[in-house]
Amino acid sequence: MENSRRGSAILLAVVISAIVGISVLALWSGARTSARTIALESAIAQTDADADSALIHAMAFADSGNWNRLPSPGDWQLVTARSSRGRIWRAEIARTAWLSLLLRGIAQGPGGVRGTRARADHRALVPLVAPFDFPAAALTGDRPWLVDAAATLDIPVAVGREHLCRASAGARGVAVAPLPPAIDSMRLPVVDPDTLRDSIVGVFRLRSGRLRTMLRARGIVVVDTDLSVEADLRLTGVLVARGSVHPAGGHLDVTGAVLSGDVFGSASTLGPGDRVRYDACAIRRAVELVTSRGPTATWTILNVF
Repeated sequence: MENSRRGSAILLAVVISAIVGISVLALWSGARTSARTIALESAIAQTDADADSALIHAMAFADSGNWNRLPSPGDWQLVTARSSRGRIWRAEIARTAWLSLLLRGIAQGPGGVRGTRARADHRALVPLVAPFDFPAAALTGDRPWLVDAAATLDIPVAVGREHLCRASAGARGVAVAPLPPAIDSMRLPVVDPDTLRDSIVGVFRLRSGRLRTMLRARGIVVVDTDLSVEADLRLTGVLVARGSVHPAGGHLDVTGAVLSGDVFGSASTLGPGDRVRYDACAIRRAVELVTSRGPTATWTILNVF
């Protein structure tokens, strides 16, 4: 009887010890899993913060207008890169299309658990907004342009970079379309050609519709009235006249495109000796001077490997 009691006590002690052992093991395993989870979450959060910091650098680069350093779709640039204690991050900017930028902040670091690394990729898609549609013709007016037989209207073959710059619709000599209302000339700096001695670069509005002194420019020149070409105008870019363009003794020499609104009822004229050579790349460079960033869409990719 006594031996039976001793056996029962020993069995009970073994069972209790087993239960206690299992409980301790479960508590240890749970604590280990919890610690592992906390370490992973902390590592992911740190890597995510690093990627966000890198994206901010890319956005600052784009905000300062440096995206113009990417002249063609497919171009990209490393903005900055850093490395410290096993953590690395970099900021990139790419031009995915003529009117689209992709900004990236990429970071990698320890995953919080031996043998793992965390990676975060913050991306921002930035549309570029131009004030008017890309001109697909050398001469565009609200009325058909009158082209003198002694004028030169040149549409070169689209090869090389010119092919890349042109719109998918191709290029024409003359087109009819209303002047885009988005061109706000009142915000542009005003220039008086009579006071200039050197060529100008940028976006400008002429003080007068009478050009009496030769003007050499690169970019966009805007005239709020009819333009009377009494002296030579040599422009690489885009000429925009709200009224009509009329020859008056000077010569028009444009590499790019001309847009006229013809708001006073008469058609624009390309006179004897005038020359307009359609150049899509010159147009692209000029329009980018007045292109701004649109609303940004962002998203994040996180993973541990």
